[in-house]
Amino acid sequence: MKKKTSKKSLAYVFVISFGFLNGLWLAIGINPQDEVFNFLKYYLDNLHPWIHTAFVVLPIFFTVTTIITLLSIYHKGGILGGMLVLLAFAAGISILKSPVLALAILAISYIIGLFVFRKR
Repeated sequence: MKKKTSKKSLAYVFVISFGFLNGLWLAIGINPQDEVFNFLKYYLDNLHPWIHTAFVVLPIFFTVTTIITLLSIYHKGGILGGMLVLLAFAAGISILKSPVLALAILAISYIIGLFVFRKR
């Protein structure tokens, strides 16, 4: 039996998790992928030789999953869904300069996302 994904969870995942949080990390100046890799490399560097291969394969995996996420945003929400994610990304970037405006933009994009990200 196929599990149904609600439009609320799709809007949350795409708009808030993918758009807003990526913009927030960019505004703060932290790349979470680099932080995780540096942490793992520091502790796992001397364990086994195949660990170096994992540090080559993991960025490729993360790039592929980002492309899949972008394609699923387009598939589930179309052009308007992509624009909402970009709007949430802009809200994440501007959160340090104007938090009230950024949260208002995020709320608006989330509410519109509830209607856009629906099952087709």
